Amino acid sequence: MDRAFKALTVLLAFLSFSSAGELKACYRAYLVFLPVAETCIDYKRETHLLRMESFVRTINVGKVVKRVYNKGGARIDLPEIRPRYFFYHQEEGEFKRYQEYRFENGKIKVKEVQYVKLSEEVERKEEKEYEYKGFVDPYTASLLLYKDSARVEQGTVKMFYDDKEYWLPYSVKGRERVETPVGIFTTRKIEIHPNVETKGLLKPKGVWHLWVDEETNLPVKMELRFVVGSASARLEKLEGDRKLLQNFMNTKK
Repeated sequence: MDRAFKALTVLLAFLSFSSAGELKACYRAYLVFLPVAETCIDYKRETHLLRMESFVRTINVGKVVKRVYNKGGARIDLPEIRPRYFFYHQEEGEFKRYQEYRFENGKIKVKEVQYVKLSEEVERKEEKEYEYKGFVDPYTASLLLYKDSARVEQGTVKMFYDDKEYWLPYSVKGRERVETPVGIFTTRKIEIHPNVETKGLLKPKGVWHLWVDEETNLPVKMELRFVVGSASARLEKLEGDRKLLQNFMNTKK
């Protein structure tokens, strides 16, 4: 009996340790009251490396919404929050492509494959190389936004995407309590201008607003605008170590 109890204790300790470095946040986007898309982001901490993966897909696809299924990921060096690797697969309407960035030796090595509509037939394949000047991939840019906005009320995030370098200005508009199916959060409301020129249906437009939880540094509510329309999104599921991002973000002012 004593041996069984010890074995159970070890098992529970192992399970709690293995989940301590993982976090999953899922959101649902709405057009008025109609849910139109869902997305999940997975974070996994591995000593000095953070792995991020996500997907976004449309639901209730019909006359109002065109089909979207995108998935991507990044590998980010910690504690510097420095990009190492990024990939993104897009399927938006009849547009399909794959991108891959490698940040190494002061360079950004880019690979892009574009397909004939939604088939597996390759229409165009390119490989390019750029000098790395501190402009990071979109996943790393999101982490830097969460970190910096906790310390300074306004600033810019430097992002590299689609062969271009972008300065994305942001400002903190105040603090608000936000209620979600996961709970009530104390957040900072961030206004950001995503002046990014990209391909596909989900081209950013105008001003975006994010409500980022002060404790977890995760967005719990979003109001986003695209060329094809706008939508609001909220956090609907949160699993794992809620302190994962906080543990490597020094947000003290």
